[in-house]
Amino acid sequence: MKLPRPHSGGARWLNLGLLAMAPWLAVHAMAASSAPEMLPAKFAEATPLEWSVRMAKSQMARRPAAPRWDYASGLFALSLLQLGEKTGDPVYSSYAEKLTGSCVNAEGVITGYRMDEYTLDNIASGKVLLALYAKSPDARYLTALQTLRRQLAQQPRTASGGFWHKQVYPQQMWLDGLYMAGPFYAQYGKVFNEPADLDDVSKQILLATAHTYDTRTGLFYHGWDESSKMFWANPETGLSASFWGRAEGWLAMALVDCLDFFPENHPQRAKIIEVLTRLADGVVKWQDPKTGLWWQVLDQGPREGNYLEATASCQFVYALAKAVNHGYLPRAKYLDAISRGYAGIIRDLVTTNADGSINLTQCCSVAGLGGSPSNGHPRDGTFAYYISERVVSNDLKGGGPFILAGLEMAALQDSPTTETPSLPATSSSATTSTSALPDLTTAEVAKLGWDALPQILAHLQAPVFPDKNFPITDFGGHADGMTDNTDAIRRAIEACHNAGGGHVIIPDGVTLTGAVHLLSNVDLHLHSAASTLKFVYDRSKYPLVLTRYEGVEVMNYSPLIYAYEQQNIAVTGDGTLDGSSSRGEGWLSGAFMNSGLPDKRDPPIKAEQGVPVAERIYGDKGALRPNFFQPYRCTNVLIEGVRVRNSPMWEIHPVLCTNVIVRGLDINCLGANNDGCDPESCKYVLIENCSFATGDDCIAIKAGKNADGRRVNVPCEFVVIRQCLMPTGHGSITMGSECTGGIRNVFAENCRMDSASLTSIVRFKNNAGRGGTIENIYVRNLDVGRIGGTSTAALSIQYAYAQDPEGSFIPVLRNVNLTNIKCANIPRVVSIEAVPTAVIEGIHLDNCVMAGADPAALLQYPGLVTFNNVTILPAGADIGAPVAQFPAAPAHPTP
Repeated sequence: MKLPRPHSGGARWLNLGLLAMAPWLAVHAMAASSAPEMLPAKFAEATPLEWSVRMAKSQMARRPAAPRWDYASGLFALSLLQLGEKTGDPVYSSYAEKLTGSCVNAEGVITGYRMDEYTLDNIASGKVLLALYAKSPDARYLTALQTLRRQLAQQPRTASGGFWHKQVYPQQMWLDGLYMAGPFYAQYGKVFNEPADLDDVSKQILLATAHTYDTRTGLFYHGWDESSKMFWANPETGLSASFWGRAEGWLAMALVDCLDFFPENHPQRAKIIEVLTRLADGVVKWQDPKTGLWWQVLDQGPREGNYLEATASCQFVYALAKAVNHGYLPRAKYLDAISRGYAGIIRDLVTTNADGSINLTQCCSVAGLGGSPSNGHPRDGTFAYYISERVVSNDLKGGGPFILAGLEMAALQDSPTTETPSLPATSSSATTSTSALPDLTTAEVAKLGWDALPQILAHLQAPVFPDKNFPITDFGGHADGMTDNTDAIRRAIEACHNAGGGHVIIPDGVTLTGAVHLLSNVDLHLHSAASTLKFVYDRSKYPLVLTRYEGVEVMNYSPLIYAYEQQNIAVTGDGTLDGSSSRGEGWLSGAFMNSGLPDKRDPPIKAEQGVPVAERIYGDKGALRPNFFQPYRCTNVLIEGVRVRNSPMWEIHPVLCTNVIVRGLDINCLGANNDGCDPESCKYVLIENCSFATGDDCIAIKAGKNADGRRVNVPCEFVVIRQCLMPTGHGSITMGSECTGGIRNVFAENCRMDSASLTSIVRFKNNAGRGGTIENIYVRNLDVGRIGGTSTAALSIQYAYAQDPEGSFIPVLRNVNLTNIKCANIPRVVSIEAVPTAVIEGIHLDNCVMAGADPAALLQYPGLVTFNNVTILPAGADIGAPVAQFPAAPAHPTP
């Protein structure tokens, strides 16, 4: 199909970014189990290389190779040089040399170039000269290259050291400029052995992206005016108003092209890859789910006037594919987005003429900020401006990236289907997770069973931090039980982060604080058992952040310890985290919980109504308690050794994180909804050697609830639980009730539980209003004392839980395996309550001994549950030697 450009209109549409989450946007789980392992050989009737050749020949036929010094022609010429190298056909390099190389006369003067304009756009074609000079070291090319390098030496800069985009655009950095100058600057430094050039390139990238990145959307604004005086600039931030697709595309190309010339030991290389990863994740978030393409204004979807734009779509496919080919990004995570993007370009944006030549349609002709409008609309960076610019076919700003994208797609086809090598750790960052290992598919886990566990554990790796300490006492902190240390802790974390990472030290004594927000490469470390970090009950100390409350995204009080989109973070030590909320006090007081303000029933209603996340505002407008520790969209997370007391709500709640280790915790929190550990929509989680004395479930694995769970749609998978104690709580190991995104590949072993308050050993909760699939659950070697109450059971399947028995979403449970479970006192072996539409299959109990249970339970569920060597003994009978062998978990006071 072809996608006509919608007519622009006057409808007013508030830009709320990612938090608005327009209904058209489907966030796809980027998991290897659902991504293709390899690309198709052809897209439509041709291979990617053949499409690149067809586009090159078509553009060359349309445009004579007349000398032209501008960035679009230079980009096209550069793509032709690379195509010539791939195919061995000299026609492409000949055309490129005529188009760009012939702009340089015998004296090395560049026709059409003026240094005194100080525009970064004039630097971009220097990449072609570098390539031509490498093939033939002509003196005229060297002179021209040195001229371009002198411009960069004299280029006006902002007060913070960033290049002005142009002389006529003072104090402004644009994403476009990072591509126009960065790759040339980096390559020049590498070729002519000027390592300081790489330092300056990294400075330009990190400065511009630090100012333009938007945490709400995961996207980057087009421009930043340091003076905040331009008419298009936000007067407080200096940022432009919208997320223009091609600006983000220039940034994507700049990052992967600059990284070509950074050695692995360069101190800023890892940070540039962090920016690239952040950009890639943002780009994939806003990929159109129907076509695989990207919109002219990225976050506005099919808003009237917006259109699926070709140049940015080609840039993104090129940059993502190149990043995977070079090992900057993991293949399994991004291959699906890359494949869908390229397929969409070929299917929806390419047309074929009668002579066999092809066209690239729906290209934005030009866009910028400030200056004279070409179409009567001020260049103010608004949505209305970006959609007002002309839409054309065969623009070279699309043709060049189209050819380059095809070359990278061909390289992807030729590369192995396993992951690219993981990046080496640097002195300034913690060890990355072992992304080189391929993920097991769901089918492979079902086939391997417990034999899959070593491969899953191989992905888990604790972050390692530089041996540098940042005591909060050096930043004005006092552990006197009276001083508010919120600002001192923040300053220490920022200093640690800016120094490349280390340990922020909480001293002995009682350190009072409000919310703590962690940054990448920071370990928040409690010095000793005498160290207590106590969170004050002062709601003004907990600003609104994006969080999940019982499976629904909202804007609410910050969790007590929070991190958003950070890498390599930790909370460690032997001390105590005190949330100041015992039963009836603080966040658990009746004054707060019974305030009459909207409570936990409100967010799912708003989600069902389609209310954007940005408008689900609670904090002082609601009675929703914060979680204790919540890393959100983080990678490489560790919480180890600490005691957790007096939590407002769920204690450990990682959301949308990868590589999470929860180890050696002593949790004793008996308040309402005080779950111990709730990994939600996470990938690779290890929970080990912990003690859970909780007011609700000990461990509860989750994946979003109802409409919001379907919107985000990310499973929780590859979770390992081992060597834990559950002395009190509700469900010992629970999956749901928030499970709409799916839960799979969970392994639990060598745990002990014993309490009259425990309602089940393993518990599944779902209903027809939530849906979602729970599968591949393996539990073995559990020692159980008491499970209290006549309605409880060792295995509890509640698939009519809480609401919506008549809902239209099918809850699925399959391949559940309980092996070597010994229980000294339990009323029932299995309890199943389900809606008629539920799918429950493949439930197995093997080699279990249950004392005190009703023998009739073994006959109650024919066809649903398979019992193999399950023994039921009278109450009080000897059940034999323990089956769980592991070191003792941390001791804690008896509840």
